[in-house]
Amino acid sequence: MKHIVTAAFLTLSALQASAQLSDEYKNQWNDPAIQQRIADGIRENRMGAFTIQFTDKEGNPISTGEVSVTQTRHDFYFGANGFMVKGFRNPKEDALYEVHFAKLFNFVTIPFYWPELEPEPGKLRFGKDSPYSYRRPAPDVVMEFVRKYNLTPKGHTLVWDNPRWSLPTWLPKDEKIMEQKISKRIQEIGERYGHDIQIWDVVNEVTDRHPDVLMPKDFALKAFKESERHFPNSNVFTLNFTTGIWGRSNKREYNADYLLTENLLLRNAKINAIGMQFHNFSEPEYEQILKGKAMTPSTLFHTLDLYADFNLPIHITEITVSALSEKGPEYQAIMTENYYKLWFSHPKVEGIIWWNLVDGTAAPARIKPDGTIVPGEDKWKGGLLNRDFTKKPAYDVLDRLINQEWRTNVTTSPKNNAVSYKGFYGTYKVVTQRNGKKYEKEVQFPKSGARTQVVVLD
Repeated sequence: MKHIVTAAFLTLSALQASAQLSDEYKNQWNDPAIQQRIADGIRENRMGAFTIQFTDKEGNPISTGEVSVTQTRHDFYFGANGFMVKGFRNPKEDALYEVHFAKLFNFVTIPFYWPELEPEPGKLRFGKDSPYSYRRPAPDVVMEFVRKYNLTPKGHTLVWDNPRWSLPTWLPKDEKIMEQKISKRIQEIGERYGHDIQIWDVVNEVTDRHPDVLMPKDFALKAFKESERHFPNSNVFTLNFTTGIWGRSNKREYNADYLLTENLLLRNAKINAIGMQFHNFSEPEYEQILKGKAMTPSTLFHTLDLYADFNLPIHITEITVSALSEKGPEYQAIMTENYYKLWFSHPKVEGIIWWNLVDGTAAPARIKPDGTIVPGEDKWKGGLLNRDFTKKPAYDVLDRLINQEWRTNVTTSPKNNAVSYKGFYGTYKVVTQRNGKKYEKEVQFPKSGARTQVVVLD
């Protein structure tokens, strides 16, 4: 068969030669008002004033030596998808993937795409001994990774009308039967993983649905209702939107994404968080971003502020920052730092999830029946690591932000049997000495928790 290469491949060389980061882009992000809002937001929304009090077993205040307080984990979710966990078929590469992942992230998205999870009716690929599937590790494989590195897992996604990614070919094209099969799928996943995985993308990309794909009527509402029925009440259910949500927000509360959210909530869907994807999968848009004409800080803040109306947490669920131009890796790093600082500063954002950690491991190209090649996502070079696992500048940016600038380490002497400090919300290791004995304790200061913790020493 003769394959037709799409024009997207042919324009890359011209783009690489012409794309430059404009003064307008730089001026927008360096605007004092934007920088002030970001700085104030990080300080006010991501940090608290904490006190650690020391007592004996009877609760009596006691004196200690110098106290070292080291943050070991963020309360905020920094993550990526775990689609390549044990997926390289090479132990050395698998190990490198894990090390680089765990150095940055405390959160991982686990694939629950229906075609690979249930390739034949009733044959579920849950267990770690399941047959290999590229970019679709069995959930138990990723859960081992979760436990090994103390990560928070998220399941993605329970219901999606995408015929390529989330509807198995064996699914009958009958609405009633489909509804029964979807309900069974939700029940099976809920029974096995509902306690271990607390966060779920329940439905995906509803406002960009495929009009030619048959789905049960009102499937989004039904998916939330079935999930509420089969999962523990403690689970967090996310309504996940495409990147288009950022552009459509200029219609304010009358855009499709906002209206769908409002409609589902009015009908008592258990929506606990709003998901917003952020993929740059368009050369024209990439150029517009570099020119300061798209994904501007004002646009991003406006969108977040609009959806803050619902008083729900917001997750930036899937991120691809392209590195297409000749200076692509440099620009990717600059844009990544700007985006992460803005998102981290917003009071309603509680998680930021990069999509593909390593270049060359994104969704592959596909061939249409007419022979046309639809480019895969690898062409965007959206990883934080090159395919040989060398770090791109964007990886170092996130390492600096997550592990240095946004992490608190304090060494001080107690006053009145306590130490007080201001730090980022999260988990801390407390080290001190008393009567010649060294103590190591752990305290947690989540954003939603108490600001004073008592440490009991023997």
